[in-house]
Amino acid sequence: MKEMDKALLTQLFQDKPIPGTVLEHFQTQLMAQIVANPVDFGKEKRIVELRKWGIGLVISLMVAGLAFGVFLWFERNIVFQGLNALWFMVSGLTYVSDLQQTGHVILEKLILLRELGTGLSLLWGVISWPIFGLVSVFVIFRSANQVQNEKPSI
Repeated sequence: MKEMDKALLTQLFQDKPIPGTVLEHFQTQLMAQIVANPVDFGKEKRIVELRKWGIGLVISLMVAGLAFGVFLWFERNIVFQGLNALWFMVSGLTYVSDLQQTGHVILEKLILLRELGTGLSLLWGVISWPIFGLVSVFVIFRSANQVQNEKPSI
């Protein structure tokens, strides 16, 4: 059995010369395809650079968002004091005091919605980063797969 397999393999992988006309025809078709669809290597390099910058941007946005969230979590009293100071500076303008009174009435009447808003904001705080990460990974790898899955035109 081994001798028969060995004989079949040697027969299968023997080098046989390719006829000259077939080789010339293949070569002319190949050159025609290359001339018809030239590869722009500069464009390919630019695409690679754009992907690198995009990944860097996504990582920097995630780090900045996380740092800002940590800052808001631990230093929220400073942020709220700053926002109150800004509110008092703006409240001296005309019509702002009317808007402020209307806002206080609405907030007093919507205690239930305030609690619902707090719950939704906490839920969004827990869910938003994994969703953002999944979308980012999907976009990056989908664009990479589209480049890899292109069928050659030959």
